[in-house]
Amino acid sequence: MKENLKDFLFNLFLSSLIGLFVGMLEVTITNMSSMVVVTLITDSLIGAFIGTISMFTFIYIFEMKEMDIKIAFIAVFMIIAIVSSIPSIYLYFAENINISIVRLMSIVISAEFLGMSLCYYSYKKCLELNSKLLNKKKQFSQK
Repeated sequence: MKENLKDFLFNLFLSSLIGLFVGMLEVTITNMSSMVVVTLITDSLIGAFIGTISMFTFIYIFEMKEMDIKIAFIAVFMIIAIVSSIPSIYLYFAENINISIVRLMSIVISAEFLGMSLCYYSYKKCLELNSKLLNKKKQFSQK
């Protein structure tokens, strides 16, 4: 019974995210303009930059320096927050364009949620891979 509820809630969550994505796609296509295309390309490039820097930071802290996982997660969290805020801060100080705090927080919160989810997924994959490698190492040492 508990497993069925867990599966139901997981399906409900993923389905709502898919619905949200479809709704955002509909709003974007309906309101498409050259400014929207530029914004989407810019946001895509910023996301790729954040993801790359976060991945290298996570690998460096967790795997190469073998520091506590919490430090790696905090570092990734800070990178996502800082880099997500830079375009808005630039627009405010360099271009004198007012950015609402609601808009900035929606950007940072969504970037944090998605970025940290990806980081956690990567962490779990690293643990799984390490476990498999340790098992292989044990198999070879027993022979």
